Amino acid sequence: MITTGLKMALVKTSLKLFGGDTVVVRCSENCHIHLMSEKNKTSAAQQDVLSVQNRASAYLAVPYSGVWNVLIDSHSQTLEHSISYVPA
Repeated sequence: MITTGLKMALVKTSLKLFGGDTVVVRCSENCHIHLMSEKNKTSAAQQDVLSVQNRASAYLAVPYSGVWNVLIDSHSQTLEHSISYVPA
């Protein structure tokens, strides 16, 4: 199967969070949701990543304080989403 012209919608934001906070992501359709630390920008090997796939929502617990990137990828060009967090 050859697919051409398919574009992925990507949403990225950065949040300063504390250990124990919970990131809440809601999407209008199933997508891949990633929470990635900025623990060490010079090496991707040092980056911690929490992911869920093929979900319309996710609750991701932040293991430690720091800057965290939330990345949502979807095949929809009309993706509606919300990103929030619940403090510890």
